[in-house]
Amino acid sequence: MRIQLFIWLLLIVLGAAIGDRYGLPGWARGLTDRGFSSIESWFGRLDEPIPADEENDESDSSAEDEAASPDVEPTASAPEPASGDLGNAANAGLRVNDAGLTIIKASEGLRLEAYNAGGQWLIGYGHSRTATVGMTINESEAEKLLREDVRASEDVVKKIVLVPLNENQFSALVSFAYNLGAGAFSRSTVLDALNAGDYTQAADNFRNHNKGGGEVIPHLVERREKERALFLAPA
Repeated sequence: MRIQLFIWLLLIVLGAAIGDRYGLPGWARGLTDRGFSSIESWFGRLDEPIPADEENDESDSSAEDEAASPDVEPTASAPEPASGDLGNAANAGLRVNDAGLTIIKASEGLRLEAYNAGGQWLIGYGHSRTATVGMTINESEAEKLLREDVRASEDVVKKIVLVPLNENQFSALVSFAYNLGAGAFSRSTVLDALNAGDYTQAADNFRNHNKGGGEVIPHLVERREKERALFLAPA
């Protein structure tokens, strides 16, 4: 670039000195004309003010970087409470009592030899997890299996009942949940009233869950009355 400018300046000086009188070769005139244009353009740019956009490119870039990475980090949102945190802490140490187990035993019935019901093998008080064809147990073993099975219903009651319970209320609810299953218990009118703090209405709502296939079932009517009576019994 510097060599070209030097040559163009030299030719311009020669052109000014020699002029049209002596003339310049065509290639020299072409270079001279290009030199004039380039020099005018070059000096013109030197006289022009620096565009505002170019002047602020660096500062704008810094501002954008600062905006993208602020000195103060955004506060992390609070984590969602874990489902294990639900329930009322006052119920954590409760276990189903003998009165609750008696309701379950009377309803389920005791079979010491494995039997098939609906394509599933059962034994004891309706135990299915380890039941196999030809299996036999004694009454003590049947109660042990029942207590293992009931543990899941105890956990459900502790997890989704939000109000404090006494031992009888808890045991009645465990029997109820064991019969309905976790899903139906979570949608029951008993749980709705109880979590609203209405213990009396919750007790009465046991009677709403005595049907099967849309029809009232006598043994469920009897079971719900026993569970309601236990729920209302002083602990």
